[in-house]
Amino acid sequence: MSYDFAVWEGPAPLSNAHATSECQRQLSARSQAPPTVAVRQFVDRLLVVHPDLDQPGGEDSPWSDGPLLNHADGQLIYFGVQIDAAHECAKLVEETAAALELVAFDPQLGQLLPSATTVARSADFELPTASDLPLHLTAVIGEALGAGVAMAGILEQVETGFYVQWMARDGGLTIEAQGEELLAVEHRLGEEAREEMMRLGFVEGDPNWTIHWDDGGRDLQEAGQILSDVLTVVRALPLGTPMALQTFPV
Repeated sequence: MSYDFAVWEGPAPLSNAHATSECQRQLSARSQAPPTVAVRQFVDRLLVVHPDLDQPGGEDSPWSDGPLLNHADGQLIYFGVQIDAAHECAKLVEETAAALELVAFDPQLGQLLPSATTVARSADFELPTASDLPLHLTAVIGEALGAGVAMAGILEQVETGFYVQWMARDGGLTIEAQGEELLAVEHRLGEEAREEMMRLGFVEGDPNWTIHWDDGGRDLQEAGQILSDVLTVVRALPLGTPMALQTFPV
């Protein structure tokens, strides 16, 4: 029995939940393709520390089998280590993947390495459909609420600088949407959009519109939908709009 790790080349997932679904997608899409340059470099760096089992010095290596490169498929490698070496190898996998700007994931825990709720993370992505966006936002905010520490997130429209942000602290959740003063005139809300913000439950203030839930977990689905509506209904951002996300403990 082994402890498994997945490492792949691609955009940084937005949450542990997003990473889980992306790992499953990558595994289902395996096609016995040759490893990418980055994945091969990842394997080479691991083997400098712990040689393949059939190589000189490999008798003490933690790999569950080998050669290690046989587990690579295109932009993904999914491999196992001996159970008693899992903790040591997790750190090695995490640091090696980070140095090569690869995504590292622990399938047993369903967590990125390091977990999305323990360090600052950033990701650039294109806005998904209005039906998919609430699912992503709910996952990110839900993980923040369950992190055990205060977590904040900032989601910014790259072109205009418009942002929404949230704070999850002590079970409560606050969402803020950027006010008008710092936006160019052409990007400010019209009267109809302002009325929609108030219908969603926001209170207009300086510098941001604000909405708060005392029990963020109970109202998580509503919060994810409202945050999505700010972007897709109030701001009317189209599918594919370039966005930048930052999440971090505070």
